This record gives sequence, structure tokens and C-alpha cells, in this order.
Amino acid sequence: MQKIISQTFGYFLDLIFPIRCLGCGKNREDLASRERWICPDCFAKIVPRNEQVCPACKEASEGGRTHGFCRETSSLDGLWAAAYYDDFFEKAVHDFKFKFIRDISFPLSELMIKSILETPEFDDLQDVVLANYSKDEEEGLYLDEKKNAKTETILIPVPLHRKRYAERGFNQSYLLAKNIGERFSLPVREDVLLRTKNTKPQSKTANQAERWRNIAGAFHCAKPEEVSGKNIVVVDDICTTSATLDECAKELKKSGAKKVWGLVVARK
Repeated sequence: MQKIISQTFGYFLDLIFPIRCLGCGKNREDLASRERWICPDCFAKIVPRNEQVCPACKEASEGGRTHGFCRETSSLDGLWAAAYYDDFFEKAVHDFKFKFIRDISFPLSELMIKSILETPEFDDLQDVVLANYSKDEEEGLYLDEKKNAKTETILIPVPLHRKRYAERGFNQSYLLAKNIGERFSLPVREDVLLRTKNTKPQSKTANQAERWRNIAGAFHCAKPEEVSGKNIVVVDDICTTSATLDECAKELKKSGAKKVWGLVVARK
């Protein structure tokens, strides 16, 4: 009954406020609602990021690994961004977070998945993310007859403070992580890393130095036994300075995590 009510409400809502693609503005009624926000034609035009950079110094780095000489200033082992940040992604993420359009999580997470699978050579992040992944050889993707004998990997979304969560009603990073976890058979844990400080949005800080001060000490690992000895992929939407991801990694490393990577839709 609840499903019928939800579908009926969605039908009338779509009549009043039709979903239009954020790229071309078309209302593709032939598609499911979660596929309309970025239609297939516009999705195909998105240019995947063809080079990754070190999360600390932002200089070119193979596979997004943190340079050896940058490890003294960064707790991240690396950072992977699916696309280049531009006006399109600024609008998509803004509407996702501040207009509360949850369905935008689907095309954004699909882009992240596509970026991981279509990179020419498997690198450190793929080795971590694809630990449990198996696909038929005919599809030309990563093939493994059985679960790899590798360190266990878990996905952790960047957490929201409970007050921000109450205002928004969802954590956008969790929705992205959930879709990615389902595709790659990886557990998603949102109860492990908590945000204990209700910091102001990083986008409202004045400069890079203030971003780092704003986020310092904001996270706490509530279940260190769940991350000890494991590889962690911290999922977020947009990365600017990597301060938030680095602070997450710092707390997770203190709790015994083996490797911590950041995975985002786009990086400024």
C-alpha cells in the first residue's frame, strides 16, 4: 500500500514539476526518474578525468597515489576523482545537496563506477575497490573466479553531523557509496566514522587554511575494530583541498586502517 501511495504521489509530482535533464533540459518521460536528471545522451558527453593528482600537492600522480614526499602532510594513500569539476557538476551537486534531489545520486555514482572500470590500467584504487568484484570475461571487465585473497575493503561515506542530517534528511555521500557498494559487492558502513563537530560548510570558508582549521578534529571512529587491518575507501561528492577526506583518513589510520583512499565525483 505504501509503495502504491509513493508511486501515485510521484506521478502527480512529475506532472506539476517535470524532471528535466540538468544538461540539455529535456524531460525524458521514457526513462526512470533517477535516469532523467542526467539523460543518457548528456551522460555520454561527460569527459572522464584522464589523469589523477596527488591529494596533497595536486601535482600529477599515477593513479592518484599520494607522493612519497607528501606522506608527511597527508594521511590519504591516494585520491580518485571521476571527472573534472565544471559548471555542470557544480549545479548537479548543488541540486543534489541543497534542493534535496536524492535521485541525482544515481548518475553521479554511475559516473564514478564507469571511471573505475574504464581506466586503461588497473591501479592501486582499483586493486582495493575491485577486491570482491567478479564479472563475465565476455564483458571485457575485471575477472576473478573467486573472491580475491586480499585485505577486506569497506566503503565509508563522509559523515554529516546529526544536525545537518536532520536538516537535509539524507547523507549525499552515503547514497553515492551505497550504489558503488552494490555494484562492487563491498560493504558500506555509516556507523563507523562519526562527525562530532557541527562545522560550517567547507564551501563557506574563506581560504585553504581556514578549511583545514574548520575540519580539524571533526571526526571520531566509533568502531575501531571494524576498520583495523582493512582497506577503506572514503566516499564524497566534491573535493577542493582534500582537507575533509584527509581528516577522515587521519582518524581511520589512528584506528588501525591499512590503507585509506578518497573517491569523489569531481575535484576542483
